[in-house]
Amino acid sequence: MKKLMLALASIALMATATMADAPAATEVKMKIKAKEKNGVVKTKVSISHAMLTYDQAKKKGKEANFITHITATVGDKVVYDASTSQFLSKNPLIKFVFKGKKGDELKITYTQLKGETFFATKKIK
Repeated sequence: MKKLMLALASIALMATATMADAPAATEVKMKIKAKEKNGVVKTKVSISHAMLTYDQAKKKGKEANFITHITATVGDKVVYDASTSQFLSKNPLIKFVFKGKKGDELKITYTQLKGETFFATKKIK
């Protein structure tokens, strides 16, 4: 039991250190449209990304790199969250709706396979 507790404690310490060492998110350009009507915000997000799959990378002699996670937040509230894979299209277009109001700031964040995080923000119209 003691060994299990020590193992769990060391895993927790490693996870904390990894999160602290993670690089800060980089701001990038994304096409974001967010329009509110009757309390509902319709959102379209176009992300410019090559989405290089494992097979494509092997053929080109490069390293695979694709979007693995996409999150949209308004303030502290998560309004969209998706885990993705190499099968998401190149330059993906994502559409979603949520309850919101004009003037709030929508933040789109995505993470690549390599662990890099990027974001963009837009005020809801």
